[in-house]
Amino acid sequence: MSKEKKLAKKEKKAAKKAAKLEKSQAAAYAKLVKKIDKKNAKAEKKANKKGKPFVPTPVPTQEEAFAAAGGSKAKKIILLIILILLIWYLIYFLVMWFQYTPPVLSPEEETTASAEIGEYDRYENPHKITTTPDYSVAEAKALLKQVLHDNWKQLGYHGDPSSGSINYTSRITNINNSDCYVFSAGGRTYAVSVKLSSVYMYSGGKYIPVTFKNTNYIFN
Repeated sequence: MSKEKKLAKKEKKAAKKAAKLEKSQAAAYAKLVKKIDKKNAKAEKKANKKGKPFVPTPVPTQEEAFAAAGGSKAKKIILLIILILLIWYLIYFLVMWFQYTPPVLSPEEETTASAEIGEYDRYENPHKITTTPDYSVAEAKALLKQVLHDNWKQLGYHGDPSSGSINYTSRITNINNSDCYVFSAGGRTYAVSVKLSSVYMYSGGKYIPVTFKNTNYIFN
């Protein structure tokens, strides 16, 4: 058979195949159009019954319909590949799970492992938890002397009263939930917290906190 005859036969076979494909596509497209028309007729009837506007489903061209079908086919193939991979992974996991055998230690190995683990003492904080102590009357008196020296102008004195006598009245009073030593100094009554956290001056029937300004220490 000559080359020309083979080529002609091949072309004839391809044309026959193309015609068959076109015929099957035309039949499939006609079936699709019929299905859409039926769906639109049903939707139109339902919309008219409810008094709503009817929006028909557009009928694609034959080229559009088969282009969409081709994309859908490719998507199905991709999903099928993913599904096969997942099934393979699941089977592999199950096989490895059932084949796994935990290691068994011999008595000698268990003894060695226990020795390596050892025993440890419970952790204890080496630092002691401390709170502010109660200071002595002498220390409270020293603080009051310092406060009077630093604040005599703010307290309304004409001179520094810290050089005068400061006497403990042997009385303790509670101010702001804190016990305070009571002193007399510079013609007034003062209270110093036993924690040395605050100093008060008695005025107008109540104890008023003394502010600290322009501190200039006179004691070491």
